[in-house]
Amino acid sequence: MSLLLYVSGVPLAAGMHKCVDADGNVTYSQTACEQTPGGAKPGRSVTARADTAGVGAGQGDVLCERVRAFALELAEAMREGVGLDRAVAILTRRPVLPSAAGPYGGTETTRRRRITGDDVLEVINHVFAFAGRGAVDSSRIADSAAQQCLRGRFDFARGAPGSAAGLRLAAGSGILLNPQGMVLTAERLVADCRGLRVYDDGTWRDAGLLRRDPPAGLAVLVAEGLRGRPAVLTDGSASPQSQLFAATLPLRGVLSAAVSIVDAAVAAAGDGDPAAADGARARGAEAPAGDGHWALSLPEGSAQWGAPLLGSGGLVVGIALPDDEGGARALPAAALRDFLSAADLPFYSAAALGELTREEVRRRAAGLTVHVECMP
Repeated sequence: MSLLLYVSGVPLAAGMHKCVDADGNVTYSQTACEQTPGGAKPGRSVTARADTAGVGAGQGDVLCERVRAFALELAEAMREGVGLDRAVAILTRRPVLPSAAGPYGGTETTRRRRITGDDVLEVINHVFAFAGRGAVDSSRIADSAAQQCLRGRFDFARGAPGSAAGLRLAAGSGILLNPQGMVLTAERLVADCRGLRVYDDGTWRDAGLLRRDPPAGLAVLVAEGLRGRPAVLTDGSASPQSQLFAATLPLRGVLSAAVSIVDAAVAAAGDGDPAAADGARARGAEAPAGDGHWALSLPEGSAQWGAPLLGSGGLVVGIALPDDEGGARALPAAALRDFLSAADLPFYSAAALGELTREEVRRRAAGLTVHVECMP
């Protein structure tokens, strides 16, 4: 029987202990690791703290800002009732599926390859150490994780290219277009990635970059075996509507198995302030043929990038994209149809026949909204 050497863990009931045996194999357990004969000393133990008020978490350190963003999503999921076991199970396993062909894909299967490294599991452990501690604000938990990163408490290869390889650079949403596994998303989300992965219906899959169009702000990925209920684009020349919904699948949605629906407020390019109208026209000049961009009001966060915008009839009337000022803009369905048709990519379109309730729209969105992650 292999004896396990205690390496690190948070001494709380909600913590996860990282154990390494004599052969260097790593396992995780909610019980303490076995000591080796002779009383080998345990490794360092980092106790979670939330006393970071007034400290600029992650300033000047891009890696630790990535840690903070990741920890914030985990903390939000934890507050929504997601437990440590579920988080670890989802973030460390995926089924046997061939990787998608393309510049980001290979041919190996993915049964034994975890989607996070041991360093990222330390971040997960740190966040969930706050479980059961009462009403600790998610942002304070995220700041605490960033401070641990800045102090070198997580075992990252600090400053090295590709360090924290299991920690995503960015994450957003995408629109499932067809049964071939093609996903429409924001070009900005995939611009600096060395790898791409998507999550839908309980499964992680590697994705390949099929088409990228920076002027349009759009990109199309393909993930073999991706299933769902493909989106149906409205076939009219849609104008901004009084009621639109943005559907997103952030990491907390992945962990809680729930697509989020938020109200989206839009205005046609040129409405309102003349200076804003000039900017909108400039952006629209770079857009594909069809309707111009809309000004878009959404909650902050990159999870909105690539999010489908649905009308009250449940059809996709546009996509949420980042703008040049750090806000959001929307590209209407007419422009999306033109883009996809020019690329000879299959998609569905139809006319809306009636109105759905908010919950019916959310259920419709659940089948077509995909979580997209950009990897270093």
